[in-house]
Amino acid sequence: MLFQPANEKQIDRLTQGIVRELKACSRKASGVYDFGVATIRVYLVDDHPVLRESFARALDAEPGMTVAGQAGTATEALREIPAVKPDVVLVDLNIADRDGMELLVALRTQNPAAKLLVLSGYDDEYRVAEALRAGAQGYLVKTAEVAEVIDGIRRISRGEAPLSRRVAAGVVRGMRKPTLEGAGGLDALTPRERQVLRLLAAGRSTRETATRLTISPKTVEAHRARIYRKLGCKSAVELTRIAVRTGLLDNVD
Repeated sequence: MLFQPANEKQIDRLTQGIVRELKACSRKASGVYDFGVATIRVYLVDDHPVLRESFARALDAEPGMTVAGQAGTATEALREIPAVKPDVVLVDLNIADRDGMELLVALRTQNPAAKLLVLSGYDDEYRVAEALRAGAQGYLVKTAEVAEVIDGIRRISRGEAPLSRRVAAGVVRGMRKPTLEGAGGLDALTPRERQVLRLLAAGRSTRETATRLTISPKTVEAHRARIYRKLGCKSAVELTRIAVRTGLLDNVD
């Protein structure tokens, strides 16, 4: 898969932050909190059960916020979310049973009213740009303090686009990179086509790319043909030049 789980240090730090947030919430008075808005219903999608449960407790303890549901797989999330109708979906892109970008596209298509906030272990500009193109309206990294995540949930529910500081800097850098001429450049490609381009340009074979993305070699070939047509490429060398020039090969794993 293109996405790998956050490392243990990231998980430990985030869990410790959740514990601190829970302790802070427990010290609050039990009176009425008026934020001038309705309770924000949050749905959690993360395949780390301990982290997910810790987050659920922290969010449920937060005034004006409640956890509407949670899932450890994309299949479960896509099945439950339409019935739950959350205001915000907090989603990790590293989901075992589906590509993270495809999950975002499916969630956006299936639940257009829900705000999609990514919480990821990655902060490189390629993945951030991919997530935003796929339908995410905010992107936070797992090194963020719990208070930042809670603030991000509140902000995205108000129609803002919360980004971690490092993520925001990467987005600005990406905007400054030269764009391709004609056919809309990389913006003309779908999230899946950009993934195929990235792997092929990095030297992966058709079969290796198919295995990595859990698709058939024939599907990879079909994507390749569309990529060549959209970008106006005539050779693999030209395709690689485009990938290098646009930063698509940065941090290929």
